[in-house]
Amino acid sequence: MPLASEAWLDRYVGMNYYITDCEGIGGRIKEKLEDFIVEEVLIDGQIVPTSITGKPLPKIVSKPGPWVWMIIEKRGGIDAITLSLIISRKLGVNPRDVSFGGLKDAIAITSQVVSVRGVSINEVPNDFGRDIKVLNVVSMDRAFTTGDIWGGNEFTIKVRNIDVSKKDGINCVINQLMERGGLPTYYGYQRFGLKRPNSHVIGKHIVFGEFEEAVNELLAMPTQWNLRG
Repeated sequence: MPLASEAWLDRYVGMNYYITDCEGIGGRIKEKLEDFIVEEVLIDGQIVPTSITGKPLPKIVSKPGPWVWMIIEKRGGIDAITLSLIISRKLGVNPRDVSFGGLKDAIAITSQVVSVRGVSINEVPNDFGRDIKVLNVVSMDRAFTTGDIWGGNEFTIKVRNIDVSKKDGINCVINQLMERGGLPTYYGYQRFGLKRPNSHVIGKHIVFGEFEEAVNELLAMPTQWNLRG
């Protein structure tokens, strides 16, 4: 059966269970950017690849129009809003003319389609700085939106420093993941962060119209140690 988490911070953000009940085998993720790769999946199942995995570029049929669709690869420390601002400044367009289908992890190597209105394919550079590459660009008659993606990403994750002496534990994890259909899709630390993981609490107060409580939560909980209860 799934194993209940004993970590208070896990439970605080709603991650109550591990999918397996196997013995721990150690391991660390995200020691290097190349350890965490996120590739967008289009609505037709095609993968928008990074240059790391070597997958083929998706076949996107170009159409004449005021938009360009770019396959963008970004590396580490750049969130979606920052990416949009960098692209809009470089191309001289309003940030509202830049659109994408979904957010991607900041601390990772990621790929996605970004569309821009008001420029031609000849105006798009090969990169927007050393950490943002353009792998392909086509002209298009509309913006790229959430309706153009499958609703998920394909992850390539390297786990380092596993205790290889615990072969039974490794086999147990693999077998249970296969039996139980993969990993749970928690909204975890990548959404809430580690320093102040209380955005869900603030949001709950706002939804219930408890605005004073929301402000108190926002201003009076400066560190994770204040969250211990």
